[in-house]
Order: sequence, then structure tokens, then C-alpha cells
Amino acid sequence: MNQHLSLSLALLIITLSGGCKKSQSTDNCAQIPLVKITGAKKAYVVGDTIQLGTNITPLALYRWNTTNSLNDISNTDGVFIPSCTKYDEGWYYLSVSYPDCASHFDSVYISVTNKAVAAPCTPSNNTVSFSAIPNISFGSCNWGLDPSWNRKDLSANTSYGYPDFNIYFNPYWNSREPEDGAYNISSSMAFDQNDLYTVFINSTYQSIYFQAGSGKVYVSHVGGKVSVTFCNISFSGSLGGSPYTTTASGMLTAP
Repeated sequence: MNQHLSLSLALLIITLSGGCKKSQSTDNCAQIPLVKITGAKKAYVVGDTIQLGTNITPLALYRWNTTNSLNDISNTDGVFIPSCTKYDEGWYYLSVSYPDCASHFDSVYISVTNKAVAAPCTPSNNTVSFSAIPNISFGSCNWGLDPSWNRKDLSANTSYGYPDFNIYFNPYWNSREPEDGAYNISSSMAFDQNDLYTVFINSTYQSIYFQAGSGKVYVSHVGGKVSVTFCNISFSGSLGGSPYTTTASGMLTAP
């Protein structure tokens, strides 16, 4: 093969190679604006799987982030969260890009709420029945922010000689309406911030400070008002000596 023919073939290969790259880039640039987020449901409950994808197979550079994270949560064409929590609620943003192409963006809002669960008992409204201290019945509760603890408090204060009763919500709910469903009982007013569905319960009787142990309460809404039902919750307290114990079942509804 002579020198001129070899040079011509080399130039042809370079030209064809460059043409293929340009064609691929042009095709990707045309496809990028068509990319949309797929797979999102209108609403999720805690524990659901969140799986987001795109309507076009991988053809570019993908970046996902959320309102809850300053860092990318995925650099593929999808997001997979096997068991979502309240912290997974928010906007999900997708950025699609490719060299020499204009970037494209899409977003979707993911709502995550507590799973509604009915209480396993049906006590009368605005009553608390104890196993070892006097029962209480009251015309209405108090509902609002307790300035001493900076916590939302659903409480019952009755006449002298009877117990009071307080249900404090996780501070996440200070400026939000509590969602329906089961809430875990916290062991302290500090709360576990990994679990927003928590309450702290106490009751005082004859100077004995009783605190609820582990278990659950059930939040619902009655006539648009927040209501909390609890069934056979264990309480303990002391005056410095042997502990006193009791159990309590009841239902408190905001006025």
C-alpha cells in the first residue's frame, strides 16, 4: 500500500470516528429534555418502599438529591429506599446532563405519613382508668404548647386529690398537627429524634411522679380534634423508697 493511500485511510477512519461521536452526542442532547421521573406514588406510609426511576434508559449523567440532604443520594437513573421514614418526606430533584448538552431537571414531592392503626381498646372519652390509684373523668382536656418543656401537651387536670395526666408529643409536632396512627412511648422527655412518632406520658398522684413505660398510644381525630387512646400502659414512680406501679387505659381528646 503506497504512502498516499495509507494517509487517506487514516483520515477516513478519524472522520468516521468523529462523526459517530457527534451523532451520539446529538442524539443524547435531543433525548435529555424528555427524561422524566417515574414510579412515584401520590402518598406513602412509613415502612413503604420508595423506588423512583426514569422513563428513558441511562444515556447521560444523573444526580439525585432531596430537601433533606445536601449531598447526592444517587448517581444512577433511580432511587431505592426499602423502608421509608418521615425523614424521607420532601422534594426529590433529578439533574440530567451530558457533555456539550444543556442540563435538564425534574422533581417530585414525596409525602410520607404514619400508618393509621385503630386502638385495641375502646375507653370512654376524657377518662383515665387506673389499676392502683383513683380513676379520673373530666369535662375537657388542655391542648397546647407547654412553655416549661417546649412540647405540645394533651393534658387532664382534675380536682384536688386525684391524679393529673400529661401526654407530651415529640417536638417535631410543635408546629404541625399530629398524624393518625400508633406512636411509641418515649422513656424520657428528650425523645429519640430518629422516631418522630413518639410521646412521653406522666401522671402525678399524692406527690408520686408516675412515668409510663414502653408501649404505644393511638392517635386519631375526633370531630377534627386530636385524640389519644391508650390501653393498659404500665406506670411506675416512687418517693425515694420502693416503687409504686399502676396501669392505665383511657382516651383524651383536645377541646
